[in-house]
Amino acid sequence: MITGYSPRNLQGQDPFLAVLQNDAVPVRDRTSAIPQPLAPVIDRALIDNPEIYYKSAAEFKQTLFNSLS
Repeated sequence: MITGYSPRNLQGQDPFLAVLQNDAVPVRDRTSAIPQPLAPVIDRALIDNPEIYYKSAAEFKQTLFNSLS
């Protein structure tokens, strides 16, 4: 939603399979408008293989705040 593009490449694939089989595209590959300190936080939030990186919304929120300060 931040970039206006899906975080995965979905061209010609079933969207569910694309999410399960492909890694997310780094956010700065989609747009350079995302500030550099924020980009790695967003990229880690999109990690879901082998497991979700941020275990809670509170952890993600705190990391977002820390990246901007």
